[in-house]
Amino acid sequence: MKSESFELEVQHAIETIPEELRSRIENLVFQVEDWASPQTLAAMGFESPRDLLGDYHGWPLPERDSNYGQCAPDVITVYQKAVEAYAQETGEPLSKVVFETIVHELAHYFGFTEEEMDEIESLWAGGGE
Repeated sequence: MKSESFELEVQHAIETIPEELRSRIENLVFQVEDWASPQTLAAMGFESPRDLLGDYHGWPLPERDSNYGQCAPDVITVYQKAVEAYAQETGEPLSKVVFETIVHELAHYFGFTEEEMDEIESLWAGGGE
């Protein structure tokens, strides 16, 4: 898929997030890259770039204090080639994978840990009671 088309998928996913959540987003930018860098993969504990669909880099909302105003914008990066590969491997619609990736990274922005997100995503998938 051309990068322009994928960026439209990302934009559409952002627009479908409920307004009550979108209205709480501030000083956050979304970007698309083909793959995570080797440095990002190492920092996140991944070996293969196919395993990292997105990344949140910033200062989560619950941790912000008066010093936050001096910070550059937080960034959510969606890795296009990894998302496309995952969608192809699983048979899930690309739009669903993009949306779930953005929601996962936004959850980190709102202060959820990776462990908390694993539990929530397990419940979404019907794996929890």
